Amino acid sequence: MGFPKQLIVHEGEPLVRRIAAAAVEAGASLVVVVLGANAEMIAPALSGLASVTTVVNPQWSKGLASSLAAGLSAVFEDFQCDAVLVTLADQPLVDATALKRLIAAFGGERRIVASGYSNTMGVPAVFAREHVDDLMHLTGDAGAGTWLRSRPSEVTCVPLDVAAIDIDTLSDADPLASTFLDRG
Repeated sequence: MGFPKQLIVHEGEPLVRRIAAAAVEAGASLVVVVLGANAEMIAPALSGLASVTTVVNPQWSKGLASSLAAGLSAVFEDFQCDAVLVTLADQPLVDATALKRLIAAFGGERRIVASGYSNTMGVPAVFAREHVDDLMHLTGDAGAGTWLRSRPSEVTCVPLDVAAIDIDTLSDADPLASTFLDRG
């Protein structure tokens, strides 16, 4: 794209700030934002958000799984919780309401809750503590989505069509440019 996609502006805020604020609003006690390439450019977008901390993944070039592991390590190193919500900055329509739906579906026997969209399931998702070790051992650029889809009988899938919009290239952003891309 020529610039960090986390800094694309949607409804007046960079994507990274929007999703971090949405996680706080949804009830997350601690929000860890994993930064990699361009960390020094992206971190200021999170300034002043309560309950939000950043961690830099020095191995970001190894793929999405390394960033997931860095975030999980930061959460579970010093924080006691039963589950973790994993979400991405590049799904611009995911908001606090969507995240609250996932969190509300978690509990009891429902120990993995994932978003359902475009005939698949993926993140945002909520993972119980007992699944963290498996997630920490993922490698490459697959992230949690492939892991989720390999165990459909264990996953509660919550329909979340807003998660289908995912910005990976400038052409992904172009159809929505009039609504969220600040071309300055």
